Amino acid sequence: MKLKKLDLEKFCAFKKASFEFSPGINVLIGANGTGKSHLMKLLYSILKANEQAEKGNPHSPNTMLTLLPQKLLAVFRPDPLRAEGVAREEWEGLGRLVFRSRGSTSGRVSLETDDGRLVFKLTRPGRLRGLENHLTKGKPAVFLPAREAFSMYEGFIASYKNKELAFDETYFDLCVALGAAPERGPWPAEFSGLNTELEGELGGKVHLVGGRFYVYNKDGVIESHLLAEGLRKLGTLFRLMQNGSLTRNSFLFWDEPEANLNPRLVTLMSRMLCRLASSGVQVFVASHDYLLTHELSLAAEYPKQQPPELQCLIRFFALSRGTDGAVSTQQGDILADLKNNPILDEFSALYDRRSQLFDSKETGVPT
Repeated sequence: MKLKKLDLEKFCAFKKASFEFSPGINVLIGANGTGKSHLMKLLYSILKANEQAEKGNPHSPNTMLTLLPQKLLAVFRPDPLRAEGVAREEWEGLGRLVFRSRGSTSGRVSLETDDGRLVFKLTRPGRLRGLENHLTKGKPAVFLPAREAFSMYEGFIASYKNKELAFDETYFDLCVALGAAPERGPWPAEFSGLNTELEGELGGKVHLVGGRFYVYNKDGVIESHLLAEGLRKLGTLFRLMQNGSLTRNSFLFWDEPEANLNPRLVTLMSRMLCRLASSGVQVFVASHDYLLTHELSLAAEYPKQQPPELQCLIRFFALSRGTDGAVSTQQGDILADLKNNPILDEFSALYDRRSQLFDSKETGVPT
């Protein structure tokens, strides 16, 4: 199953928006607060609920009508409490995910895949209505938050279940996925070579011992807490492929994969994302990074110049807020197709500032 199209009406910061996804890599760019993470969390919540739902048994407690609202609440964590002076319906759970506007209103979500469709509404009082679920049971979905979970794995699951932590449920789900036992036998053929490259960067293989992750290399054992934070991200990716949480036709949502990576590893990350997509994983990333987005754009512009194992379809989405507070969207197959690119705009502004400073130094006249 691949995600094809998403239509949103009055959901979070989106008053009305439509996205047509690539089966390979989907890159979301935009300023902070333009809904990139919310978009990925929505798709992830739908896929995880659908993954756990029992099909054909409307009397089961594990139906989509029960699981989807629970997952949305756990992933978005909207405040269900009433603030002083604010009408209760504006603070009632799922109603907080409806676009802010005057009067009673509702939001609508419509997701189309290559073999099914899902539609539902969210009301301001906090109810999920009109659910139509025609999705087939898909492969696992993995969400990697911007903050790494590799080193925080130890004791996280128990503490989360005891309600001792205030993280959203993407962190819990990731720790559960990390804790799955490695599959026996050789790595899947589609990931052949990728594991070797990851091992080379990490300096060895990843092992889970006594509730903590370690890297075993030729010089000994390194606990996850002593690894550089950027390498912990690579260790997370290694483990998820090692234990089958990421596999052909699964889904990967990654919020700021470039965070805490040096430029060389950012370039490596772009290759890894292409390799995953070429292997059948549908990838969604939200990024603020010039290098990562332009590396992926180069891969999209010159597909025939890429090695066969890195060739994949890529699409870019630019999100920006309008004067009414709603987020508008643009999409294209390369970065140059986007008229609104805040990453490139800021780099252009930096160049202009440098030119002004150079001119003022030469002339002695402040510009």
